[in-house]
Amino acid sequence: MKIQDFLEKIGTLKNLDLDKNTDLENLVSKISLSENKIQFKIEDLFKNHEINTPLFFKIEQTLDLIFIKDQLETNVCFANHSEVRPEFKQSFTLVDLFHYMYAFAHSFSFKESGEIVISEERDLFWKLIETADK
Repeated sequence: MKIQDFLEKIGTLKNLDLDKNTDLENLVSKISLSENKIQFKIEDLFKNHEINTPLFFKIEQTLDLIFIKDQLETNVCFANHSEVRPEFKQSFTLVDLFHYMYAFAHSFSFKESGEIVISEERDLFWKLIETADK
């Protein structure tokens, strides 16, 4: 799936009538109530078809994780492997962020504000990603 297709798919969720997913809403509520968080609109992720570097830098700082723009399959380090428990992960990828946004976009919070919220609590970031994978 192309990046633009993925972003459009997320954007259309704002206009859908969503069934209440209690687990998702609880996670989003915790994220939204967090003191140290950032908020952004989906269209803010890219500028002129390039990654919005300042926004990704803020996401990195908020999560205290490294953004890996191009994930190499030849990476020998196991620390960022998908099978590593979330609390030990040191980085995130664009795919991780898209999965997070996709899950967040299913919340009533997103439907009301149109904004994605990321808190400093990494465990909530990874839990929301797991929600999107289900």
